[in-house]
Amino acid sequence: MLAGVLATAVLWGSSTAQAETILYVPQDNRPVSLSYTVDTARGAGYTVITPPEHLISGSNYHGEADQIWSWVDENAARADIMVLSTDTLIYGGLVDSRKHDLALPTLLNRTKSIELLHKKYPRVPIYAFGTVMRSPRASGGGVEPSYYDSYGPTIFRIAALQDKLDSEGLSEDEQKDLFSLQATVPVEFLQDWFNRRQKNMAVNRALIDATRSGVFKYFALGHDDTSSLSQSAMESRYLQQYSKGLSKQQYGSFPGADQLGLLLMARAYVDKQGTSPSFEVIYPLGGGGETLPHYEDQTIAKTIAEHIEAVGGTMTVNGRPDILLAVNTPLGKVTGESEAFENFPMISKSTNAFLDQVETAINEGVPVSLADIAYSNGSDNTLVYGLYKRGLLYKLDAYNGWNTASNTVGYAIAQGVLGKAMSSQAHQDMLTQQYLDNWAYQANIRKDIYRMQDSIRTDNVRYTGTLNEKLQEYLVERIQDFADKYLGVDPRRVSARFPWGRLFETDISVYDEPVVPLQKEIRLAREAAERERIAREKAEQEAKAKAEAAAKAAQNGEAAGVSQAVPVTKEQ
Repeated sequence: MLAGVLATAVLWGSSTAQAETILYVPQDNRPVSLSYTVDTARGAGYTVITPPEHLISGSNYHGEADQIWSWVDENAARADIMVLSTDTLIYGGLVDSRKHDLALPTLLNRTKSIELLHKKYPRVPIYAFGTVMRSPRASGGGVEPSYYDSYGPTIFRIAALQDKLDSEGLSEDEQKDLFSLQATVPVEFLQDWFNRRQKNMAVNRALIDATRSGVFKYFALGHDDTSSLSQSAMESRYLQQYSKGLSKQQYGSFPGADQLGLLLMARAYVDKQGTSPSFEVIYPLGGGGETLPHYEDQTIAKTIAEHIEAVGGTMTVNGRPDILLAVNTPLGKVTGESEAFENFPMISKSTNAFLDQVETAINEGVPVSLADIAYSNGSDNTLVYGLYKRGLLYKLDAYNGWNTASNTVGYAIAQGVLGKAMSSQAHQDMLTQQYLDNWAYQANIRKDIYRMQDSIRTDNVRYTGTLNEKLQEYLVERIQDFADKYLGVDPRRVSARFPWGRLFETDISVYDEPVVPLQKEIRLAREAAERERIAREKAEQEAKAKAEAAAKAAQNGEAAGVSQAVPVTKEQ
């Protein structure tokens, strides 16, 4: 591994962010939105300032938009660059955008405040990102209105049929199905859901207008969890028409949400450098660019092209690229789930051929960023184990394999760009964080923790609930063991937790020094203490029983002596 780290040092650190300050307002406090994004930017040399975390939208509380605005006003003068979540500044956060009861005038006034911010600091470029409200097939855990737990699948089907009606028309049976489904959902729930979406559409049109008037250096509108026939797909189509005439250098609208903050930091870096990084994209045998990932409504090739445009890059086929984007896709054209049984390391000719391409590029000095999208929500074990066996884990410029395909692609592009400014240690730590999250936890440990949960409790804490302490401790021990065994990283340098109290995601921290207690040692010490306690109690019980037996025997002996005694009489 050391050889790999030294090799990357030649490629990294050739350009720095010159300690510029980014004022960053995230969409919530999940690691992918906050800590992972900030860690990457700081590793690239930026100073990043963020609002106090208790104001940012969290797992069980909403974001404080007005107080965050006050913080922005107090700190904007310190910024060289602003990267802003409009969902946070307008609604309070990403989840808040789906659940709020704010009036439209309030939302539009907050949108105007962003324009005023630009007028006050016209020389500070603003890179902003928002979302088209998602329309998932189902949802739990309190991240949608409460009625969505029960009526979500039906609402999704209604919206999908309405999208089809709008785009291509419905058959007679489909029309009957639509009317029937509409009758099964209480009208107040449908009105609430569609009214909030109409507010979101009005806000997004206002943000597009602000982009057109030059408020933003770049504005990204993400499509959060969608599918080819859905309410969000239909809304995105109309917003795309509304944005007609905007340059691709100003505006982009594409799948994903969680990757946007980091992607725009990378865009700010590219703009500052005055470069346009070139990308070449390669795929393994199989679906390739025609792959249609879960939770998204377009091919991965289109999503990749849009992300490269958003970061200010270009795609090249001939010649040496600045970054080789190696995109791991499945043999078929549809992605799977990383926790599936079939996701285990096995010999694969197509994977080996793909790894041959990656290794050749690395040996030729071409920076490689690997986007692993064969499975949603975690790594392809065959691929990453192959990287491990070939000693390539720390020779990549970036690796990502988490959540949706667009999330992975956005991070892979952003970290591939920002990695150029990193020291070898910061680069190694970035890779360690991603391997432990995407490979160790999402693709492997998570399924074991699901089984543990099932044996400990009867409710479902995968998405919500109260975590059992045993699950948290098991997580830390497994992560530390994995870091030691597969990554050659001192296990005392890593820790893990469940940041939103659900098993779907983890927060991996990588420290500069070995400051984290070993969870295995804690467990073994506790087990030893427990064995000592049991042995002591057993010895005490045995001693007590022995003493009681002796006392009883003595008592029985005295009683027997009395009963056998012969009275003595005086001779006459």
